[in-house]
Amino acid sequence: MRYLIITTITAICFFGKLFAQSYSGTIYYGKSYITYQIKLKDIDNQINTFFTSIEMNAYEIPCLNTTLEKDSLKFYVISDYYTYEYKYIKQNNNFKGHLIIYSNENEHILNSFETDLIQEKETEGDVIKKQDLSFTSNGLKLYGTLWEPKNSIQKGLFFVTSSQGNDRSSTNAEASYFADLGYTVFNYDKRGTGKSEGNWQSATIEELCSDDINAIAFFAKATRLPLSEIGIKGSSQGGIKIPYILTKMPELKFGISISCPSGTLLESDLNYWKNTNVDQVGQENIIVAEKVQKAGYDYLANNLSYKKLNSIKNKYVNQDWFKYVWIPEENITKDYKLNFSGIPYFKKISQPILVIQGQSDIVIPGNSYKIIEKALKKSESKKYEILTLDNTTHSMTYLDKEFPYFQTLSPKYLVSITEWLKIIEN
Repeated sequence: MRYLIITTITAICFFGKLFAQSYSGTIYYGKSYITYQIKLKDIDNQINTFFTSIEMNAYEIPCLNTTLEKDSLKFYVISDYYTYEYKYIKQNNNFKGHLIIYSNENEHILNSFETDLIQEKETEGDVIKKQDLSFTSNGLKLYGTLWEPKNSIQKGLFFVTSSQGNDRSSTNAEASYFADLGYTVFNYDKRGTGKSEGNWQSATIEELCSDDINAIAFFAKATRLPLSEIGIKGSSQGGIKIPYILTKMPELKFGISISCPSGTLLESDLNYWKNTNVDQVGQENIIVAEKVQKAGYDYLANNLSYKKLNSIKNKYVNQDWFKYVWIPEENITKDYKLNFSGIPYFKKISQPILVIQGQSDIVIPGNSYKIIEKALKKSESKKYEILTLDNTTHSMTYLDKEFPYFQTLSPKYLVSITEWLKIIEN
């Protein structure tokens, strides 16, 4: 779930001296429910509110327009399509209130739910210790977070960086989840994102994997955990890097690859373009239009000359559907990542690996998991599992027609990973 992170915090008065207090809440709808946590922090004599829900892949999202006065609490959380207004009345140490959901498009009220806040006796800070650290990789200073559980099982989980400009915040919710299970966790800002130096756009997959490998070595040294007790997890572009890193670091214990394409990243980008544009282009034109779009991606990946691209472009530029095709400029920076495939490395790994694919993923080809499984059968890995999840997207969110207002993770996603980890850890 993507949130617009805007913080305008005011507090007229509050109940006693408040440094940090956490509350838990539940939203019931139909036969289902969503749990969440609210943390109130007194920072420089101002009340800051943060929203967390593992089910919504949200971790300490700063809330908008918080007011805490006399016996009431109010704040907003904003996503791409909806605004969530939380309003509460204080009752003893708890809050009683409701959630109102608005459409961002027309500000109409879409639904409302009763939802109370129950004060938690123990805050996350009492359970998980977070420490911001930095390390050097390929001459770049990169920044990450070490998550140390209160009751450690002396095993580590490392989050491989993913695609585009995502920083470590995109994996914070899962980092918190696995730390709560006893894992020592490390996630970091990919080069050129968050606080980290560098440029991810011009880097190759191998260069980005080199950063991951250096980060894993740093993680192991900082925690004194042997590589044999550390596993790695990645999604999408991160998922395609998992087998590569496992082959480069055979001492690692396991890998978890989420939403991993079976072919190149270029093929996945093309598949996503096709699925999102087929209605506009039309079934009768989609095959030809897809070939034209592929030429654009091939030029970006340095697989095609600009002369050849122009020739293809000029042939179809007057077609009605051409406006939905993206053709790069001649001087665009080439993206060699598009030519990378993880299949050769799936054939080489020896460690246990879990591969998960959503059946409603419009990014990677639908048969990716079958091709990956064939590659794994040729590997030395004796403990691999392929899992598909119904009604689940590329980002592991669940398509719930009963309650479309939140993007929640598939209910089987984290549970399945937890069960698999128990099997391979024994």
